[in-house]
Amino acid sequence: MSPRFKYLLLFFFLPLFLYFSMYTWNWKTGYLDRLAAMVGLDVAGWAMTPGRWLQNNVDEFWSRYVYLVGVRQENEDLTQRVRELELELVRLSEKAKSADRLTSLLRFSPEAGWQTRGGRVIGQRLGPNAILETLLIDLGTVHGVRANDPVISPRGVVGRIAKPGLHFSSVLLLSDSTSRIPVITSDGRVPAIVQGQGPGAFLEVKFIPRNDPVSPGEILISSGQGGVFPKGIPVARVVEVTPADVSLFQKVYAEPLLALRYYEELLVLSRADGYDPGQPVTAVGDGQPAANSTAGPVDATAGSAKAAANSTGGSQGPSAANATKPAEPGTEPSKPARHPVRKRS
Repeated sequence: MSPRFKYLLLFFFLPLFLYFSMYTWNWKTGYLDRLAAMVGLDVAGWAMTPGRWLQNNVDEFWSRYVYLVGVRQENEDLTQRVRELELELVRLSEKAKSADRLTSLLRFSPEAGWQTRGGRVIGQRLGPNAILETLLIDLGTVHGVRANDPVISPRGVVGRIAKPGLHFSSVLLLSDSTSRIPVITSDGRVPAIVQGQGPGAFLEVKFIPRNDPVSPGEILISSGQGGVFPKGIPVARVVEVTPADVSLFQKVYAEPLLALRYYEELLVLSRADGYDPGQPVTAVGDGQPAANSTAGPVDATAGSAKAAANSTGGSQGPSAANATKPAEPGTEPSKPARHPVRKRS
């Protein structure tokens, strides 16, 4: 036998024989099929594991770095949009509140003979460092505003025009120590005068006789005397009443119906008939009104308060008499006695 035939038999016929033998044996027993099923699954699993790991890492890299570049930009755009919408919401909310306040101002209708002009507060001068407690509004003489014109809000009296300019005016608040407003009590109709006591202090209600009824919580309204304020506008609320021991008058303190520094829109009242209740406020120092600038309107009411005090049957002392006695020409008016200032608790 030639070596060539031996190699042919070894590499061709022998593997073929073995193959058919194993095929026949597997066809009869089925062992190889079961073995292939078990081994093949493991081989397939081990072969697919590296590919799955590679796929997961590629997906994670894409989602965290490549894809999130656009998501981050979108997030920044959405954040900026949210901020813009929040600012727009605040602006619209403030506009709605302003519309409500202006609506309440428009609902106010003064008595006949008075005109109303709406203005905005553009500055404040409050606190212990201010000579006078004033507000600055955007109304002036070109709008028809004059000195001593009443300034009110939907809640009540705010003050009066102290110094009008062409386009802006200063408002003397009722809490200032130079402010005096004739009032009457809402229940007992007792005439009195409300005088400011400075920043942070209660208003003093003067010239209420000892026997006249007045109680805490009672509203004080303008009496219309003196010609500055129309009648019937709320001024303050009584917070403290001390009966008189030896004095002819009770000690009564009140507070404004709303903190004066919180006003934003105000109404200025002017007489339609051109009536001027008094001369313009005189200026001292840096252009602020003098403390005795309200002497004219106050004296008109002091007489009624004195008459009410005399109706009780008592005699007034020298200080009470001098409070309502006008100063003689050529003499300086006497300074009023200082009253204790009650601070708000």
